[in-house]
Amino acid sequence: MEFGDHLKQWRSHRHMSQMDLALEAGISSRHLSFLETGRARPSEGMIIRICEALELPFKIQNELFGAAGFAPRYLSAEREGMAGLPPLIRDTLHMILERHAPWPAVAFNADHDVLVANVGFMGLAEALGIPIAPGVNILALVLEPGPVRHSIANWPDVAVLFLKRARNEARLYGPRSALARRIAQYETDPEISALLRNDQSERNPPPVITVQLHLGDAVTSWITTLTAFGSAQEVLTEGIFIEQYFPADDATRAIAESAGR
Repeated sequence: MEFGDHLKQWRSHRHMSQMDLALEAGISSRHLSFLETGRARPSEGMIIRICEALELPFKIQNELFGAAGFAPRYLSAEREGMAGLPPLIRDTLHMILERHAPWPAVAFNADHDVLVANVGFMGLAEALGIPIAPGVNILALVLEPGPVRHSIANWPDVAVLFLKRARNEARLYGPRSALARRIAQYETDPEISALLRNDQSERNPPPVITVQLHLGDAVTSWITTLTAFGSAQEVLTEGIFIEQYFPADDATRAIAESAGR
C-alpha cells in the first residue's frame, strides 16, 4: 500500500475526519488531503506528527515509514520472539512467569502467539494433551475444535469473552493485522457467530475471566487476568501480554499444588 492509502485507512479506522486529524496534527486539511491522494510526499517529521495524532503503535508507525520510502524508525523484536528482546526484559518476563508457579502463566505477543510459558501452564497443557511451543496461538487453542476447546466446561461464555478481549486489542493494530484477520475468520464460524448474536453481556469483557476446565474426572475452576508488559514508550515490549491463571476454589488449588510438586 502507498502511504496515502495507509493514512486514509487509519484515519477511517480511528473515526476521524480530515479536519479532525489535521487539527490534531497541526497541519492544514488541504495538505492532509494531498498526502492521502499522493499529491504531496510526507517528511519523516510529518509522519511522526500524524502517527502521534492517530495514536498508532510503533509497529504500525514502521509500516507508514516504509510506505513513504523511509527505513523503519523503531526497533522491533517481532520476528525474533523472546530471542529478540533485550536480556533484561527477557529475564524479567521469565522471572514473572516463574514466580507465578505453580499457577499457570503464559506470555504472548500482539497476535496472541505464545512466546513463553511457565511450568504451571506447560503442566496444564500436558494434562489436556496439547503441545505448547512458541508460535502456538492462544485464540486458536480456545476457539478452534480440539482438546482445549473440548475441555472448557463453560466454553460458550469463555469463547465470547476471549473474542471481546481480542477485539479490543485488535483495534490498536487495525483491520489488516494478523489478529484482526484471525478474529474475522472466527466470526464467520456459524457456532461462534450465533454466540455473539445472542450475547447480552457488556461490550467490554470484565477484568477477569472464569474458565472451567475438565481435568480427568474433575472440573477445575480458574480466573484469568491479562497484563500488558511494558508501555507505549518501550518499543521492544509493545504488544507483549502476560496471562496469569489463579485457582478459583480450594479443589482447583489442591490439584494445581499437587501437580506442581
